[in-house]
Amino acid sequence: MLSALRQYDTIFALSSGVGKSAVSIIRISGSESRRILQSITSGRAEARLARLARIIDPETEDLVDVGIVIWFPGPNSFTGEDCVELHVHGSIAVVAKIFSILRKMAGVRSAEAGEFTRRAMENGKLDLIAAEALADLIDADTEAQRKLALVQAGGSLRALAERLREKLIELMADLEIGLDFADEVDSVGGICRRVQLELAAVELELAAVEAGYSNAERVRDGLNVLIAGPPNAGKSSLLNALARRDVAIVSEFAGTTRDLVEIRLDLNGFPVNLVDSAGIRATDDPIEREGVRRALVRAETADLVLWLCPMNEPHAAPPQDLDRRALWVLRTKADLGQVDGCPPSSGIETLAVSVQSGLHLEELIQALKTFAEKNMSVDSSIVVANERQWRAIVSARDAIQSARQKCLPEEVVAEELRRACFSLESLLGRIGVDDVLDSLFARFCIGK
Repeated sequence: MLSALRQYDTIFALSSGVGKSAVSIIRISGSESRRILQSITSGRAEARLARLARIIDPETEDLVDVGIVIWFPGPNSFTGEDCVELHVHGSIAVVAKIFSILRKMAGVRSAEAGEFTRRAMENGKLDLIAAEALADLIDADTEAQRKLALVQAGGSLRALAERLREKLIELMADLEIGLDFADEVDSVGGICRRVQLELAAVELELAAVEAGYSNAERVRDGLNVLIAGPPNAGKSSLLNALARRDVAIVSEFAGTTRDLVEIRLDLNGFPVNLVDSAGIRATDDPIEREGVRRALVRAETADLVLWLCPMNEPHAAPPQDLDRRALWVLRTKADLGQVDGCPPSSGIETLAVSVQSGLHLEELIQALKTFAEKNMSVDSSIVVANERQWRAIVSARDAIQSARQKCLPEEVVAEELRRACFSLESLLGRIGVDDVLDSLFARFCIGK
């Protein structure tokens, strides 16, 4: 974490892409922002007004560039502090010169990764959920990831957490009233029954949000699809065909692939991690045996396993452990003819494909797209998008479950409700999240 003194420095960084470009945007935030603007430009600084200005070196009065400058007085800015944006020509030399000028000024320094966004959060412009959504939006590679980040940024999860927290506080107050009037048995009993009914409704809301986490997690991290099968079944060839480039080494010799080879695909806007693996068979080769072990371990976390067996060879059944996962049997090398049938087990998809002729490859890709959409669609407007948020929701629900147990004293119920409130406050980033903040803002680029 930043020291207390460095938190009050005025910071600057390049907020646009590094390297040559048509325009570069330099962001400045802190109490010295306006003074900096007045010292390096001509003309009067007016709030939120984009104006053309000459940018000069205050020491020599030499012209550095001509660009657009904007002043955002706090608290009505991204960070909540006084901010300045310099839109200059995207020359490496121009940016380097402006940085050199800024570094010489007292109380001014280069920003650290994510420091602008962190200041925005500390100044109440963002909460932790919104900051995480912003990080996810910046990292988004696919359409599904972009949409998920925008749902998060919309504030629906924050609004839910705030509303449920206020409801729990009201229920705790009701319990306190019951404790104060403990001699009035009927009154206390009525209060407890109403509290239990209200808690049941809160638990249902939290459970519904928790249930959507698995799909959201797949959107963020990608659907894991493992290509498995016996040696020389065409696993690497299929990987290359789906990737439309040579990723894995293909050889006629069995056991060529010894380790996991992974690529990232964008299927209809959904991220898919496609993994090639070593041929699964009994072997005395220690390296190949390790490859088989890694393939089986990866299968345990795969969302879908494509089990390949060549059409021109006797069918090799997948290991029983794989039957617990979504499993499709692909008969490969369909252009070479069929030796035996491949009767599928209940619920297992079968498809004959050929990398050489392209037979049914498009059908396979379409099936993968449909599978991805089914297992990654996020229909709810309230989404838990990462493990930290999920754990906070689970913790709050667990506390409410404990509070709903029969025959608990009102004091114990109230304590469980306080624990649930604590979990919701941690979800919003108000307490106990210092380590989370350091990790989160390290993901941001410098200048964001």
